[in-house]
Amino acid sequence: MKKYSLLLVAAGLASGSAMAQTNVTIYGIVDTSIRYLSSDNAAGQKNFIVTNGAISNSRIGFKGTEDLGGGLKAVFRLENGFNSDNGSMSSAGTLFSRQSYVGLSGSFGQISLGRQYTPLFDLMADHFDPLTVGNYDQNAWLPAGATLVRNSNMIKYYGTFGGFSGGLSYAMGEKAGSVKLGSQFGASAQYTAGPLSFGAGYLQTVSPVNSDWKDTTYNLSASYAIGAAKLFGGYYQIKDSTGTTPAYFGVSNSVAAINGGIGGVERKDNAYFLGATFQATPAWSLTAAGYYDKSKNVTVASVGNLGDGTRYALVGVAEYALSKRTQVYGTVDYNKAKDAALSELVGRDSVTGVGVGIRHIF
Repeated sequence: MKKYSLLLVAAGLASGSAMAQTNVTIYGIVDTSIRYLSSDNAAGQKNFIVTNGAISNSRIGFKGTEDLGGGLKAVFRLENGFNSDNGSMSSAGTLFSRQSYVGLSGSFGQISLGRQYTPLFDLMADHFDPLTVGNYDQNAWLPAGATLVRNSNMIKYYGTFGGFSGGLSYAMGEKAGSVKLGSQFGASAQYTAGPLSFGAGYLQTVSPVNSDWKDTTYNLSASYAIGAAKLFGGYYQIKDSTGTTPAYFGVSNSVAAINGGIGGVERKDNAYFLGATFQATPAWSLTAAGYYDKSKNVTVASVGNLGDGTRYALVGVAEYALSKRTQVYGTVDYNKAKDAALSELVGRDSVTGVGVGIRHIF
């Protein structure tokens, strides 16, 4: 009887799905590289590693839509990040660490609930960062740290109307007795006219322990397409009294990444980026990018207030498409830090990285 009931349920679900025109897609990226680092520990020693790729983190996901009629659709996405070099999850203990949301979409745009990217990160990754936010710590520190990438417990709206598009988000801190603690508000806007595009973004995250401590980012960006080339540029201003910026800006095993900052001391960053992409042939594409940051009141929890610092990174990427889904690539990056920003690098005041890798999209 139990087996027969289950078969009836399965048949009913299949029939309902067909009538509702539901579709589900399994997708993913496996991106793996061999990387050389001129300094990878406190002693400044060199290292060769196999790691996740330069272009994008490896992932597997499920996404789907159901046609509800009248132009309205139900949407969902479940996406897991994993480390392709050893098979482990990129966030231990969290199955769908990248995205897990459900919502409704239509002519009005899309409203969704769950773990999602911030509107500012969408703006950078999809439109204005020349690396589409690089995956190596040494390449991604500015756009990933400034945008905080994603958050849980989020209500998000995104819509496109002609040449204008924009997003709004609110992530609940879920702290009993306080609406503000741990909450986050984000917004983005973009306008495109022919080859020229402008974007602006805002993100404010409130500390989970003190509602007076906030991490606030403002962004202005632009891009311009010229034939097979595209130019990018932008500005960030970051004001952070939560103590999180040093950890986000710090590369793996750096003092800043391990310790984080000191809550209640406002760090200020004024940062800029420039870059260009060039489709040299249908198979070859080239990317160059530069990131610069001037920081004030850089704090490290185990050390104290280190004062002011500067840091920059220069990155080059060459990609060759073996097919529409498979690419091989080579990368080189140079990172330099001075004064207080030294806490964000490992072992030396400069780090050079070289990598080669392969990426497959399915």
